[in-house]
Amino acid sequence: MLTEERLNVIPVKSPQVAEAHHTPVRRDARPEVTVEHLLARLILVAVGFGIALTGFMVMLSVLLVFIGLPLFFVGLAVMEVGLKGWQ
Repeated sequence: MLTEERLNVIPVKSPQVAEAHHTPVRRDARPEVTVEHLLARLILVAVGFGIALTGFMVMLSVLLVFIGLPLFFVGLAVMEVGLKGWQ
């Protein structure tokens, strides 16, 4: 498509933002969720494994994959919290 008139393109300066209006950024990291007791960690791992396994079984049916996939990832996250203190 050809235009009938010539366009003049000029660079636009970026707006100057006043420094006084910025909110301070929090520099400290968020505290990690850790569980200290062995029994509580084992329970979290078992619950997470159950949620992940349920999500995987629900994913096996093609129609319910949108429910099973989030369940699977939530179960993996719960298992990770339980395994975080173990080395």
